[in-house]
Amino acid sequence: MKSNWQQILGERKSAILEQWLQSALALFPEKMASGTPTGEALLEGMSMVLDNFDGNGESCGEGINSIARIFAVQPLRPSVALSLFPLLGELIMEKAPASADTRALKARIDAITFEAFDRFLENREKIYQLKVEETRSQLHMLLRSTVS
Repeated sequence: MKSNWQQILGERKSAILEQWLQSALALFPEKMASGTPTGEALLEGMSMVLDNFDGNGESCGEGINSIARIFAVQPLRPSVALSLFPLLGELIMEKAPASADTRALKARIDAITFEAFDRFLENREKIYQLKVEETRSQLHMLLRSTVS
């Protein structure tokens, strides 16, 4: 049996997805449109999260990772980049009737947010590590050229 929030999500997915996408695009430092490759990748990741919101399957995690990866390369603080996930809960609650079980929804949003935070930091750490390796490589090449 589906909970109220899962039913609301199923019935109003396109409206929730559009609002969520527009909110995500507004976070970028430069103006971003939904038709850009980044916008399309965000849309795909967000759609995966909504399609597998109940936590069944790996697709929700893949969607979260996709979104986190996109925001990890942006010059945004983690609190700003990841504000998207609690916002999803607000968007769903706006569409839900007063009788909906908000505890289950809040618990799921918290779990998604924590997973997004982990994925975001993993991606930021990888970017940092790549920068360190590139700097080391450049330094090594510079030292080789001055020695020869």
